[in-house]
Amino acid sequence: MKNTFDNIIGGTKDIADKVAQKAASAVNVSRSYVDRAQLRLKMNAKLEELGRLCYNMHKTGADESGSMKMVIKELKVLDAQLEMAEEASGKPKICAFCGNKNNADNIYCARCGERL
Repeated sequence: MKNTFDNIIGGTKDIADKVAQKAASAVNVSRSYVDRAQLRLKMNAKLEELGRLCYNMHKTGADESGSMKMVIKELKVLDAQLEMAEEASGKPKICAFCGNKNNADNIYCARCGERL
């Protein structure tokens, strides 16, 4: 009887360990997804800033080229960070329908919705 109880306890611990590993993996995937989303938001904000600078330069005639170069440098850094984050999360999936580069954990294409 004691041997059976020990087997049950041992089996329960193994299951708990596996659940903990799966949960940790899910947390890491979620964290990676959030990190990439935040980088994309920062890039969009910088692209918007670049567009504003360009528009103001053409509208007012003020020389905004120095500011534009700084924003472009920041965009290059963010782009490199996003590229590294995407590579770290796994090889991107290319949609066979539209050719869009998707995150490795995507099941459907982010652009067209086609199953990957």
